[in-house]
Amino acid sequence: MLSKQLEALQGLKSQGYQEGQPKEQEWAQLTGNIINRAFASDSPNRSHFGHARSAGDYYITTDFGYRGEDHALNQRNYAARIQAYEGVLNSCLAELMLDLPEPEIQSVFEPGQEYELYRTVKTILGFATNEIFIVDPYINAEMFEVYADSIPRTVLFRLLSNSANVPPAALSLAQKYAAGRNLQFRGSSSIHDRVLFADNRVWVCGQSLKDAAKKKPTYIVELDEPTMRRIYEDVWGTAAPVI
Repeated sequence: MLSKQLEALQGLKSQGYQEGQPKEQEWAQLTGNIINRAFASDSPNRSHFGHARSAGDYYITTDFGYRGEDHALNQRNYAARIQAYEGVLNSCLAELMLDLPEPEIQSVFEPGQEYELYRTVKTILGFATNEIFIVDPYINAEMFEVYADSIPRTVLFRLLSNSANVPPAALSLAQKYAAGRNLQFRGSSSIHDRVLFADNRVWVCGQSLKDAAKKKPTYIVELDEPTMRRIYEDVWGTAAPVI
């Protein structure tokens, strides 16, 4: 529920306070109730959310010298509340994730275990709260129809592929997905392996996601993140934007 509320909060960011404030009040009421149910009465998350509802600068005014409503101040306070809400929800979600047992990751897949591999990849994507970085030289529309659909818009999605291998259908879906403003898609001919980064963790897959476990056995193995990160950040830095 909190993940959905965090995603809904993103829609309030681009609105002016006059339009967004009524929706904010409804959002804050529901979110506050969820936080109160999820955390004990002495949890700082409760008080932090209360403070977020009054974030900004407020002044006592009198009739003397009154020149009308300060729209600029109201807009700044609205933006300050949205930013404060976002920080509190990220903190709440991080704390809740620590209390959850980590799902078991299947590492070896026999031919025909496409669904099992899909569930494993979806579990890995679910570990991320900040960023997903997928490296796969061969993608198809399935990347966006199946996998990207499980990535919240609040999570940055970076995709690195070989642009020469991207079919038109996948490119068309990528352009539509990019309208959500959380996709960065680059192309490079310098990649061969299939790699999944979820925040500060990384897994290597034996086959491209579009074909994995269809006709041949494959695997997904977690590796040392800093070493892999350095390699693929270098490739990313020289890769050309696809969209």
